[in-house]
Parts: sequence; structure tokens; C-alpha cells
Amino acid sequence: MRRSSIIACLLLVVSALTAWSLLSPVQNHLKPNPVKTDSAGIERDILSEITGLNNETNAPSVKFRTGHVTPTTLKDYFKKTDYGFSISLPSNTNIPTPAVNNGNVYVSGGFGSKEYYAFDAYNGNLKWAISLDDDGPSAAAIEDGTIVFNTESCTIFACDLVTGKQLWSYYLGDPLMSMPSISNGMVFTSYPASYPGKGRKNNVKGINIQPSHVLIAIELKTGKILWQKWIDSDIMSAPVAKNNLLYVTTFSGALYKFVQKTGEILEAKAMRATSAPVFSNDDQVIVSQRNDGQKDEVAKEVIVMGNSREKKKIYEKQAAYLDHKVQSKTLLKNKSSAMDAGNGFASGAPSASNYSAAEFNIGQSNVSSLQSFQGSRGLYNKGQLYTTMGDEILCTDSSGKLIWKYQLNGDMKNEGGFMGTPPVYANGFIIVATLTGDVLIIDEKLGKIFKKYELNDPVRYQPVVENGWIYVTSVNSRMHAINTGNMAITGWNMWGGNAGRTNVGR
Repeated sequence: MRRSSIIACLLLVVSALTAWSLLSPVQNHLKPNPVKTDSAGIERDILSEITGLNNETNAPSVKFRTGHVTPTTLKDYFKKTDYGFSISLPSNTNIPTPAVNNGNVYVSGGFGSKEYYAFDAYNGNLKWAISLDDDGPSAAAIEDGTIVFNTESCTIFACDLVTGKQLWSYYLGDPLMSMPSISNGMVFTSYPASYPGKGRKNNVKGINIQPSHVLIAIELKTGKILWQKWIDSDIMSAPVAKNNLLYVTTFSGALYKFVQKTGEILEAKAMRATSAPVFSNDDQVIVSQRNDGQKDEVAKEVIVMGNSREKKKIYEKQAAYLDHKVQSKTLLKNKSSAMDAGNGFASGAPSASNYSAAEFNIGQSNVSSLQSFQGSRGLYNKGQLYTTMGDEILCTDSSGKLIWKYQLNGDMKNEGGFMGTPPVYANGFIIVATLTGDVLIIDEKLGKIFKKYELNDPVRYQPVVENGWIYVTSVNSRMHAINTGNMAITGWNMWGGNAGRTNVGR
């Protein structure tokens, strides 16, 4: 299963130059191609190149070995609290976002573990526990009685929601750093693979696009592989399913649009994207992207809405939380390196991860920090956009007017990454968990704190809410279940709000 090679260093140099020159032409003093640009930065259409790379001759393999699941148990995990209860898992690591369904809460054992668990959502009783033959389970997607999750190394699993019994699985590749999504009876995820052919040049001199990952579509109930497409690097967070389309941003900053059923690639553009997309009420794409140039001392990030020429800037700020020069000196970097080492990556992320594409775009380069990266991904509701950017929670309207702003506590440059999670929406409330260990319930109109729970347990993953309860996981291998007593706190039961990851609650 593992891992490392000295030859990887040579491959890494090529990978870094490819990704950086493709998505960040300003920093490399390259002239942009004739594609229209705007104040949010340079964008280049790469559809013809990506389409050309996806031909029958170079089709990805469909031969994967099967993973395995065995029942296990968990003891001495429960603690009653003033706000509900907490569950301590044995992994001592960062725990991904849980998922809630039909009175049960499902949670990964975390990076470095090989376990997945199901608990009663209201009293914490263990329903089932399974041990996997691969480690690092991701946040799950749930639909139609099936729970689906990736493991960092290196398998996608589909299991029965009631029993935990394995339905199907594929050992795809090492490492897997995204979460799966489900839509229209199909599962979508990505994995690393070696492209068998030559790359293709974009219409900027010297740039060669060489795919390092594959987007795969699998039938939810049967595990049948439906289609696969080469993409330039791994998927940021998760694929996003919208109606009959699928949107993907990659760690290099590219944005793709596919037809879910067939895999037809409708759009592909290099735009320095820094989060998975969300959508306005009229289906305009909203995404964050890098916006700094060669003369800027610190990274910049901008939230934009729309497509190409019609795209408009919503909000812009300095973004040390994306700057690799800053992030390389943080506590997050140290902790991520230690977590990677404990998981078989003592010499750093493998070249197969194409981590260099991420490092120069979002500032992270460890397998653990890339798996947990969520970015400045906002949510859009009734003409307003709510976003956590570094150490601020922002509310703007569609024109970019700032309605309110909430400053988060914490030493962002020393700690590294974001001081708060992507926001959750629940019937008039915005909910954010913080690295300082608080869960904030904020009035959506006023930006004032309605209720604060002080957990004193650092959080980096988005929480979920259902039937008046908030479920939040910590970097210290705990899940906290908070009974708010307010049934309006409901409707966001997995990462991204639903199995399609659209950042809209059910």
C-alpha cells in the first residue's frame, strides 16, 4: 500500500512547474492567452486541451482490487456534557465532518485510523463500528440507504447504512484527498493515476498540461463504473452536483463542468480557484480565487460570481491563509507533517498527489491538510452570501456590498489555515465552529451572536445540524453533540449540506 520513492523528487519538480505555470501565469512572467480577463485575474480556457487528453487510446484503467470491511467495537468513548454529550475516538487526530441520517450520526475515525462508526444521534449509543483495510476515512455522503466515503489510502467504500456491511469498494489510488459526492444514483470522486500518453500544450508558450488524476462516476447501488475523465490535479474538497451537471475545482485552481450522466466535459478553465463552487438562486457560479500578482507581497483572494465576461467581484482581501510562504512556518504545517509521517509519508506527500499544484495555489502541501482543506467556500441564501475568509465571517449582497462582518479570535499566521469553518445555514441562523473551540450561532440578518458554545476543543471541519442538534468534530479526535433545544437548527446533515455538496440544506 505504501509509499515513497526518491525518484518522486524529480517528478515533483516537473509537476510543480506544470501546475504553477498553468494556473499562475502572472507569477511566472508568462503572457496570458487571448481569453478575456477581468479584475479578478487571468483566466484561460483549457477545454480543448483537456478534451484532447481524454481519448479512447489513453482511457484510464477500469481494473481495481476490492477493499474489505470487518466488524469491530468501541469502548469507553462516551461522556455526558452540559450541552449534550461527547464521543472520544482512539485515533488522536483530526476528525472529518460527520453525517446525520434517520436518527443516527456517522463519523470517521480520522486521519490515520481505519475505523468508521455509527452512533445514536441523541444518546450516543454505538450502532455499529467497522474496521477498514485502508486508513484515513473521509467525510461521508449518504443517499438511498447507502453511506459512501473515501480513505486517504486508498479506497472508496459503499456500505449499508443500517448494518455497516460493505456493498462495494475499489482500491483506486494513493492518496485520495477528496470526499465523494452522490447525485442521481451516481457517486463521483477522484483518484491519482499516471497518464499513459503525452501532455498537451495550452496556447501559452511552454505550458504542458499533464493530467495527474481521474474523475470517476460509479453507480451507487451496484458499484458499476459508468465513466472516467482525466483532470489536471486532485479535486478540492468534493465534486459539486447541481441538477444534471457536475462541477469540480482542482487544487491547481482549474474549474470544470461535466454532464453527470455521460461525463461530457462542457467547460474547463484555469482560473486559480481556491474553493469548491456554490451557486446563486439563478444558478450563477460563485467561487473564490487567488488574485495576487508578482508585485504583491502577500496572497490575495477574491470571491466572484458569474461566468467569464459577466463575472463580478463580490469581496476581496489579503489571504495569508493561502500563502505558502506563510503557511510553511505555521503550527498547522508542523502538525500536518507529523500526521503524514505517522501515516507513511515521513518524507512528505508522494508525487502522485501532485501536492505542488496545491502548495502554490492554496498554501498547503501535506496529505492531511489537503484532505481537510475546505477554503473560503460560502453559502448563498436569498440574495446574500455568507463566507468564512481566514479570520472573518462575512455577509455580502450580490453586488458585493458588505452587510456585516464578524472577527474571529486566534493567531491566524501562527496557527495556519482558517480560524473558522465554512458556514452552515439553518432557518435564519449561520453556524460556524472555530479553531479556538467555539461553536457560534449567528443571526443571519444582524451578524450578532445568538448563542455561543465554548467547547475548548479546536475545530477545522464544517459542523452539521439536524433536529435541534449540532454535531462538530475536533482536531483532538472528539465529536461533540450539542442539544440546542431549538428545532429550527436543522437541515444541514452532511458536509456541503447534502450528498451533492451544493451548500444548500435539505
